[in-house]
Amino acid sequence: MRRFLIIAIVALIGSLPMTGNAQTPAQSPTAAKPPSETLYPYVVGLGAIAGIVGAQYVLFGPAGFPFWASTVTPGAPIPAVISVGVSRMFAITSSVTGAWIANWVYDH
Repeated sequence: MRRFLIIAIVALIGSLPMTGNAQTPAQSPTAAKPPSETLYPYVVGLGAIAGIVGAQYVLFGPAGFPFWASTVTPGAPIPAVISVGVSRMFAITSSVTGAWIANWVYDH
């Protein structure tokens, strides 16, 4: 069986491609814009930011935003779970912002 497969592969590699049965591409009346010229990257980025901020609010309520909601008392430690959530929000926001800047640089 292995010999047959090796012979078949060598025979198919050496044969000419069949061009007579190839399908011609459909012609569209208007060409679509490339994704970089649309609002798609910005919509996806805003969705990512809104998703992480929404998840933080659902999980912890206003206490999930300790520096924005003024729920931090001086000298009191911030729970580790909330600080991880805040760092997650910072990471997602900064990565989305970097992607937007890269997209703008690519377009211009």
